Amino acid sequence: MRLDISPRELQALPGVPQQIALTITNTGTVIGGYRLRLLGLDPAWVQLDSEQVSLFPEESGTITATVTVPVGLPAGERRLSVQVRELTPPHASELADITLTVPEARDVRLAVDPPTTTAGRRASYSVLVSNTGNTRVAGRVMGDDPEATLRFTSEPAEVDLGPGEHAVVNLKVSGRRPFAGSPRLRLLEVHLVDPTGTGPATGPSAPAALGAAEAADPADPPAADLAPPRVGRRRSRPAPPEGSLPLAQASLVQKSFLARGALSLLGLLAAVTVFAIVITIALSRIVDQSAADRELALKIAAARDGAGQGTGRSGIEGTVVELATGQPAPGVVVTVYRADDPSTPLVNDATGSDGGYRFRELPAGSYKLTFRGAGFVPTWYPQALDPDNAEEVELDDGTVLSGLDVAIGGVPASITGTVVGDDVSEATVTLRTPSATALAPAGPTAGRTVARAAPGSTSAAPTTPTPTGDGAVVQAVAVGAEGRFTIGDVPSPAVYDLVVTKPGYAPAVQRIDVSAGEERRNVEINLTEGNGIIAGTVVAGGAPLGNATVTVSSGQTTSSTLSLTDGDVGTFTLRRLPTPATYTLVASAEGYASQTLTVTLADRQELTGVTLTLGTASGTLAGTALTTDGDPAPGVSVTVTDGTRTVQTATRSSGTDLGTWEVTGLPIPGSYTVTLARSDLSSQTISVSLDASGLISGDVTGTGRLSTVLSSSTAVVQGTISQRIAASTSTPGAPETVEEAGEVTVTLTSGSRTYSVTTATRPDDRRGEYVIEGIVPGTYTISVGRSGVSPRTAIRTLVAGQRLDYSLVLAPPARVSGTVVVVDAAGTEQPANNYRVELYRAADYPGVVYATVTTDSQGRYEFPDVDAPENFVIQVRRSTGSVPLLTTNIALDPSEQRVVNLRIES
Repeated sequence: MRLDISPRELQALPGVPQQIALTITNTGTVIGGYRLRLLGLDPAWVQLDSEQVSLFPEESGTITATVTVPVGLPAGERRLSVQVRELTPPHASELADITLTVPEARDVRLAVDPPTTTAGRRASYSVLVSNTGNTRVAGRVMGDDPEATLRFTSEPAEVDLGPGEHAVVNLKVSGRRPFAGSPRLRLLEVHLVDPTGTGPATGPSAPAALGAAEAADPADPPAADLAPPRVGRRRSRPAPPEGSLPLAQASLVQKSFLARGALSLLGLLAAVTVFAIVITIALSRIVDQSAADRELALKIAAARDGAGQGTGRSGIEGTVVELATGQPAPGVVVTVYRADDPSTPLVNDATGSDGGYRFRELPAGSYKLTFRGAGFVPTWYPQALDPDNAEEVELDDGTVLSGLDVAIGGVPASITGTVVGDDVSEATVTLRTPSATALAPAGPTAGRTVARAAPGSTSAAPTTPTPTGDGAVVQAVAVGAEGRFTIGDVPSPAVYDLVVTKPGYAPAVQRIDVSAGEERRNVEINLTEGNGIIAGTVVAGGAPLGNATVTVSSGQTTSSTLSLTDGDVGTFTLRRLPTPATYTLVASAEGYASQTLTVTLADRQELTGVTLTLGTASGTLAGTALTTDGDPAPGVSVTVTDGTRTVQTATRSSGTDLGTWEVTGLPIPGSYTVTLARSDLSSQTISVSLDASGLISGDVTGTGRLSTVLSSSTAVVQGTISQRIAASTSTPGAPETVEEAGEVTVTLTSGSRTYSVTTATRPDDRRGEYVIEGIVPGTYTISVGRSGVSPRTAIRTLVAGQRLDYSLVLAPPARVSGTVVVVDAAGTEQPANNYRVELYRAADYPGVVYATVTTDSQGRYEFPDVDAPENFVIQVRRSTGSVPLLTTNIALDPSEQRVVNLRIES
């Protein structure tokens, strides 16, 4: 199938329906059915004219999606995904992205309370600043008067408001009052400007120098600045800052300092006139104010006089991370609903680059939150798939709940590619998690490009962790003869290493970063022969030794050569060694003690100058590595050193001498430090001495071998999964039973680490049991589930050496049962004995029958263990007939015990 989308980039205007054409083409050879879903948006915002379509081969069909984002949705770019799933075999799916951009709609409202006041030298106003747009607004509240005689100071100096937030600013006004005569009317304009005073009030707050008129503190100004202007001189009015908005107006009636008796009558008349003007202007200003501004002014008084009365003064905040990687998940839409109405959204926000979100000005109450992002499974707080199982968030008045963190998982991804080389047959592609040592530094940057500062530098240059391909195996697939490979059901989003191996060839490693639900295609990896070299000299008695055999082995690759007897006597060269790899070098010659040395080659490394010394008198250290259970420990790295020379080997991984090790050719007498280590075991270090006879000093057992017990550095989870089995409907009143359940999936997940096993079905005495070993210590989510049964999850913290027993009993599997009766013309009902009842998956009807039973003498039928959730079709026939007598549809939930009674009209 092929999916075409038009347009792929959409400008979503709040409240305005936008249409997207989704065209599906059947590229197969049979009729196909397809179901379409849009992921990453609230379902209430999307309307499809059809959710599924059936197409003939090479036929195309178009489904129109109408997207209407709500007013108040925060501005920014979001990614939503379109998923098309084939309803017929092979049930392929395709995922494509659409970029949804919500443009910024900046809208700020200011209201001044009181609109008019009478004062002397100083006055104070409350300014309510409300961000009614969908983008962040930051700035300073500034005042201005046409006569340029007043000074203005705001507290706080700056405001920073998100969409829907508001703040109250105290605006103080001061200026010289008239000495005598009538009161003066001062008209005021209130602006909101950028913190720098040079642009509109948008974007985050930034420190900036204030203008002289605002920087001065009225309580302690310079003497020259406080001096009143002389008669005949007037200070010029400063120009309003660029980008300022005269969003509100007010007036100040300034009383004179002293009223003279001689001017009392005229002053009275003038005062009457002035106040008439004041009242006229004030009333006209108030009339011009919108109804919304009046309500805002009332909110100021309510906020000032009745703070703490429980009107939207609470908040919620948290962080959204990716379940597979623990990385922040930006662009995820967070929606808040009332707990009693999870279908009507109250407010939306999108997570920032740090995955954080926050809501303010919420009234006290109970809420539920949902998280949706392109390519992610919609999640209800804290980890539910539907609102019924979501946890309610109780919000008290005047509190801010923080730490409401959620981890969301992605739709499974797939990887398709080609291995290129001379002969790629029998090659294997392994998908691994990145090695912890390759992802330095550890933490949130693991698996990503990391910025590190060079020595002596204050800046950081980006560096990328080197893929090593030695992490945990996720999947392994064989490469076809043409070199093609496909890996499906890949947990995403995550970072992986693709490792291609073949005996005799150098392993090829490629690191890939898989997005949520991504279908990664055309990955190409080159498989080449070995490109490493080891060269050196064999020495005995302080002189080069020719004709010595030098053998190198890495487990998959073995090569040998002889040291030269002419020219550069004693030298040897081993070529075409696969890299990177760890090799064991063994030098041996007749009449000499052999020498063993372990070396590691990096990618394409040519290691020269290796010296292998064969001693005429040498000793041997040998031993056995055991686990705490007393079992041999294969693959343990063994390092023997006397301070001047170091020899490495490993315990044997096959044969009858499993877990044993041996190092020969050690100079004697001498003291040695032996260190044993394996990634899943705690390392052990012991000190031993070899005497002149090559015997271990202090060996009271006389065996000449070292026995070392290594404790586990990992944990084990084991247990038995059982399931309740409801009594058959044919035996009413029978008790419910419990039996061990095989084929149940048990999964442990922690960040990028995942362990999964299936419970045993054989032998019968081990049915339902499972064991997961080699678990790295940490906190894990344990998930237990099987088809037709409600899943169970739990969180457990595991420590090194722990063996956790986690057993539980699952709910009964989904079941469909009932009776079939035949009703004759007189309305008499008779049990339908020996009728055939057929159960179909709705997607397979009428082609493939899911299950068939025959009714008993009472007309009863039962399907005891049915996959769910699923849509089914029930059909009834006579045992010898081919014509369906009755057909009905049902939708079955996990563990649901559905009773469907059927009536056949004769």
